[in-house]
Amino acid sequence: MRLFSLALFTWGAAALPALSVPVIAPQVSDVKIINITAVGSGCPAGHAVINIDATGTIFDVAFDQYTASVGPGNLPADARKNCRVSINMQFPSGYQFSIIETRFQGYASLTDGQTGVCRAGYTFSGDSSQEVVFQKNIVAPHEDNYNMLAGVGIESYSRCGTTAILNVNSEIRIIPVTSPYKGLMTVSAPALVVMNWRRCMA
Repeated sequence: MRLFSLALFTWGAAALPALSVPVIAPQVSDVKIINITAVGSGCPAGHAVINIDATGTIFDVAFDQYTASVGPGNLPADARKNCRVSINMQFPSGYQFSIIETRFQGYASLTDGQTGVCRAGYTFSGDSSQEVVFQKNIVAPHEDNYNMLAGVGIESYSRCGTTAILNVNSEIRIIPVTSPYKGLMTVSAPALVVMNWRRCMA
């Protein structure tokens, strides 16, 4: 099984020593995950197992079909796989949060002109115009694990309120979609590691 591990509340202060103002965040015990759904060609029904820990603040999703492939025996549609994970969260009134760093990990076997793309976009339901996107391109030859670590300079915050649905839209694809040579790309352990909280702006 390939593991999607998302530690939602690794507070940002320790990860961002350059910040001179302490991160203002609600108590971890006051933040709850109401429910999680996973939909997409990389996580079809029955092929994504979701677990939420007892605190309701950390979850993981195990995949067994998040693999893109090209070459003999593959269709063009096999060259791209995606998964949309939606996390419905509840937290105290008066706070907003944003994603300021993310990690994706996987494996790629690429050759003879192939390029692998790993892309992750983050939106809040009701505000899709503020998508934060991370992307990594892997150019052949490549026969190894890959890691995408990215931070954003402009933060996109959830709306003020007591609930928010965070959508994690990920995909992997291999270009070109047809090839006489085998190519493979997987997602093994994407992880959202740093979130930033602030008081709602007046």
